Amino acid sequence: TRRQMLTEFGAQLLEHARQVVAEVDAVAALSERRQTAPSGRLRVSMPGDFAQLLLADAIAAFVALHPGIELELDLSPRRVDLLGEVFDLAVRMGPLADDRLLAARALRVFTSGLYASPGYLAEFGQPATPHDLAGHRAIRLLGGSGEAAPWQLSRGDERWEGVPPGRLTANSPEFLIRLARAGAGIAAVPDDFTQADVRRGQLKRVLPEWCLPSQ
Repeated sequence: TRRQMLTEFGAQLLEHARQVVAEVDAVAALSERRQTAPSGRLRVSMPGDFAQLLLADAIAAFVALHPGIELELDLSPRRVDLLGEVFDLAVRMGPLADDRLLAARALRVFTSGLYASPGYLAEFGQPATPHDLAGHRAIRLLGGSGEAAPWQLSRGDERWEGVPPGRLTANSPEFLIRLARAGAGIAAVPDDFTQADVRRGQLKRVLPEWCLPSQ
């Protein structure tokens, strides 16, 4: 009868509505889970020195906090192509190129200074002014131009810039610190990278009143 047809139609319509509501609830629940429990692969590029000296504990804590994330780290100072190489994030130290395709956020400002081992300073003496560096062995950072990066020192309004003599040049601040710790010379490196060695008495600050540019 017509009433039976309408009743059956109403029941079908109600069941369909229930299915739609259930699907909407399922999508909402999935969305909520994704918001509260992120998952998937996260590809990050950052300098190996930065990761090893400062971020190892934080990275381990992040992985433990988010079990659904597969973290893939490219520990390289090279400038990666975020889009072409499918990276989600890059962490870099120093000035950034003007790239309108990227959104950059400042995470931290690093100060830098000169450091050497107590053994080196006992053998070669403690420089009293930047001009005294000419008589020392510098462990130099390789710049982007392929040449040793100059040291730019400042103390108040005083400025000094130069490339002290040295036969060791490398593109890794961590390796420069290891060389300095072994007594190979004086290195210009970020203060945060050296603090553990300073506390252990393996490195000492050289010309402590003079600073290099912040990054």
